[in-house]
Amino acid sequence: MKNDIKKLLLAGLGCYAMMNVVVAEEARKWVNKDGRSMIAKLERVEDKHVNVLIDGKSYRVAIEALSSKDQTYIKQWGEKKNKSTTTATEGEELNISKRGKLLYETNFKNNDGWRVSSGSWVCKDNEVTASQTGKGHKGHIVIRNPQPVNVIIECEILLLEARAVGFTIDDKPDKLGMANFSANGFGGKALHRVKNPPIKKSFKGIKIPLKRDEWHHVTIEMIGNKISISSNGHESESVDNMWAGKPKRLGLRVDGGPSKYRNLKMWEALPKDE
Repeated sequence: MKNDIKKLLLAGLGCYAMMNVVVAEEARKWVNKDGRSMIAKLERVEDKHVNVLIDGKSYRVAIEALSSKDQTYIKQWGEKKNKSTTTATEGEELNISKRGKLLYETNFKNNDGWRVSSGSWVCKDNEVTASQTGKGHKGHIVIRNPQPVNVIIECEILLLEARAVGFTIDDKPDKLGMANFSANGFGGKALHRVKNPPIKKSFKGIKIPLKRDEWHHVTIEMIGNKISISSNGHESESVDNMWAGKPKRLGLRVDGGPSKYRNLKMWEALPKDE
């Protein structure tokens, strides 16, 4: 049995594309293309490999080396795990505003009004996988239009290996601030590249961990001079007079990587009392 496992685990590389997902399944029978089998739990799905658990020890297997039945199982499992498991939905109550008209949305199938500033951004299956590629240069894309003034930004994020993912606001060329989401919680801060910034403000961090390998619904509301950040229905402190300049561009940012974005939408933000 041990020799069969080794032969199965050392099988050749494949070209099967799957997102990174981590959740251990119940033990099942796996068979490779040569007919050798083993009993193992599916632990992790990567781009071209799976990790399986045998007696508590993790082994890496090339997906291409497995039977067609196993490959179908992996694909269906990945699609199931890829579905959003968030507790928040697009239609839920907002904190400081209400939705007006839809100003912008992208399914990341192509360069839809944004450009890569740094890092690696790969669009596939209605989502974008982002990674930092250089030390000190976080992965970043910029959305030129519409300007993020009096808007509600909604998106789903998936933390894989990144330290944090989030959004930046700039006035072209300087960043005014950012909102970050990580496994430790979420929050944001103002950024001013001047010696004496007119304000130094930050969002109080919300120490509610965002689980890795699970989609999370996040919202940024900016109306007038007030800003609120939410994740899965949990709101940060709303802050007044956050930016020292006028927001002109929205950016997406990843620290480390990879991680994913999908279902990005920008709505007109209206006062709640209208």
